[in-house]
Amino acid sequence: MKTYEGLKGIGMSEHGIGKFLAQSRSNLLLATTNADGTPTMHPVWYYFDQVKTKLYFYSGPGLKKTTNIRKRKQVYFDVDDDRWPYKGVKGKGSAKILTAKREALSWGAKILARYTKKGSPLFKTAFDRMKNRGHG
Repeated sequence: MKTYEGLKGIGMSEHGIGKFLAQSRSNLLLATTNADGTPTMHPVWYYFDQVKTKLYFYSGPGLKKTTNIRKRKQVYFDVDDDRWPYKGVKGKGSAKILTAKREALSWGAKILARYTKKGSPLFKTAFDRMKNRGHG
């Protein structure tokens, strides 16, 4: 993972970036590229694996972001904190679609657990929808 400074002399270390991504409950703004070359932004819930230093998000197979990633793997992302002192992480990477349903659902459950209370009606409803509609 590369680190970049925002304002001259102000930035986060690699450890700081990992900690920020792991602790933030902000949406990740994911940018994919449409067939005509125009960008599309998608707010998504995410999970950051600090060991693998990878970001995971869940998407249904027929959604625009999934369709775009199947054709063009390069993505850009942004996670910002809207509280003072303002900070955030921006980056680009190559997205990979997980094809094993069990693995995709495992990451999906981790993502849901970051934003909802595990066992809550919202968690259960969202997880059931993931299981029933398939995965990216």
